[in-house]
Amino acid sequence: MPDLDLSVDEWSDRHMIIPKSSGSNEYGPYKTSRTPHAREVMQALSDNHPCKRVVCMVASQMFKTQTALNWLGSTIHQSPSNFLWLMPTGKLHKRIAARIDKTIAAVPELKERVAKPNSREAQNNLDTKEYIGGALFIATAGAAANLSEVPARRVAFDEIDRADANVEGEGDPVKLAEARQTTFAHNKKSYYYSSPTIEGESKIHDLFNLGTQRYALAECVHCGHAQEMVFERLVLSDDGQNAIYPCIECGGVHHESDKTKMFSKGLWSDGVAGDGETQSFCANAMFLPYGWLSWRDLMREYEAAKELLEQGIEETMIVFYNTRLARCWERKKEQTKHDVLMARAEPYDFGQVPEEALYITAAVDTQDNRLEYKAVAWGEKMERWVLDYKVLYGSPGDEELWSQLDQILLAGYDHPLGVTLPIETTFIDTGGHFTQEVYNFVRGKQKRGVFGIKGVSQPGKPILGKRSPVDINYQGKFLKNGAYIWMIGTDTAKDYIMAGWKRAEGKGCTHFSHQLEEQYYKQLVAEYRTLRTYRGKKVSAWDLKEGDRNEAGDLMVYNLAAAHFIGLHTMTERQFQLRRNNLIKWKKEEIIKSPEVAPQKRAKSNTFRRGRNLMSTLRGRINGRN
Repeated sequence: MPDLDLSVDEWSDRHMIIPKSSGSNEYGPYKTSRTPHAREVMQALSDNHPCKRVVCMVASQMFKTQTALNWLGSTIHQSPSNFLWLMPTGKLHKRIAARIDKTIAAVPELKERVAKPNSREAQNNLDTKEYIGGALFIATAGAAANLSEVPARRVAFDEIDRADANVEGEGDPVKLAEARQTTFAHNKKSYYYSSPTIEGESKIHDLFNLGTQRYALAECVHCGHAQEMVFERLVLSDDGQNAIYPCIECGGVHHESDKTKMFSKGLWSDGVAGDGETQSFCANAMFLPYGWLSWRDLMREYEAAKELLEQGIEETMIVFYNTRLARCWERKKEQTKHDVLMARAEPYDFGQVPEEALYITAAVDTQDNRLEYKAVAWGEKMERWVLDYKVLYGSPGDEELWSQLDQILLAGYDHPLGVTLPIETTFIDTGGHFTQEVYNFVRGKQKRGVFGIKGVSQPGKPILGKRSPVDINYQGKFLKNGAYIWMIGTDTAKDYIMAGWKRAEGKGCTHFSHQLEEQYYKQLVAEYRTLRTYRGKKVSAWDLKEGDRNEAGDLMVYNLAAAHFIGLHTMTERQFQLRRNNLIKWKKEEIIKSPEVAPQKRAKSNTFRRGRNLMSTLRGRINGRN
């Protein structure tokens, strides 16, 4: 029989089945009418459409992956040929392979054409699934060899923004993937789908701009005007329980229940000419079908992300912009001026702990002729005070210099409640020319919270990363009680700190002592964000002008990581109140131990024992969580 000649959307409506085992809430026969904006995307992927490349810069959990599955099914059934499916990571590779297997098992037209798992006649495994007329090759984009082994007429590239931009030094993964299509110049087709990432770093955004740049449209149920749906136009209903969308033309109000009618035609904007070969589409999460993520839930996600952004934590807002709004996040380019921060200096001396601060961290930067020390006091919601700043001159190769530092770390600081606050955690930089000396100093001091650290200047690394042992015995094994270091995501920490400079008071702000010199402030803001090439990809990173110093900034980064080690960024108001209560009990303990208090009175009191046990419990909870 001749091959069928249905477009991908027609084939899907007739044959595709979403298996119950996939975990989808809406399983059974596939219906394009449920996500009507996927129709034109699938038509562009069809053989009779002249484009060579289809790009979807679309919010998460919409129609991206299901469209790829529909395209694969249409390929196997109607015009079989080799199909290359690329995933950004090995974990996602396994996940999509399992989803493909379930789909094949659920669709009779595919099941009868694809080799059975572990068949002797043909392959059907995690990487290759042979079918009549061709084979599906599932590969991880992170290995260049995976992109060069086989010719393929069709290529699907999942979440390309999460893949390496320079595959093992061999170049752009798009060019490497499309090189597999060399012998199919007249009928090749590529499908790239992903939510975007950072402005200037997003591959899917570059591909989108290469094409027709078409945006999803919704029809007004009142006047019929077709329009883009802009998140910022969402407003709350009078009772505050629901989100509503006013028409930009007539002002008519749309409720969540109007979605089906608004989206029924699956309209897209006309777009631009583009390169003549690429059809590109963009849709945000406001176009999710009725019954899925609601507009009100979108507003709640935004409100939560905005609250964190005001505290200097931008990661959640970046995720919201990328995965919900299908927009790139543009990093702030302005650099805070040192005199602006200097003008905010407050009339407190070094070592003077404010009553609101209940924890102290410290950080040490190692230079060839000195150790620079900085202590920070922390209150609720990551509010912080620069408590102390010292420069200890001498060679870090001299034990006497480390002895001076140790005395400072052991002393602690007097709190207004009448107790001496210890330094909970100290992070010491292991970079430079005295790495072994730092190892020697921190060894055996883990219970005091003294650790070595190593900065990792790469995008997306967590502020506090993995722990790595560094002491090895003669057998090549790590010593159980030896020294180890913590990895610090310096770029992420600097983003958080720099975003917080605008806050002069309240949660997340930084307070400065009047005793800090002008040079300190200059070092604090010496670095600036710029675009640089990392693994073949343009990324936004922190840079420093030649000759400038940034020790003060680095020490703030290390103190922030130390605060994360304690868990201050996740502590609740109740936990801080418990800490305050325990400090008061510590004060009572000192009174009871005083010689002026009669021995028999001390014997009758259990305050010392209770205070000690409560603080031990609190520390155990903190350390256990981290």
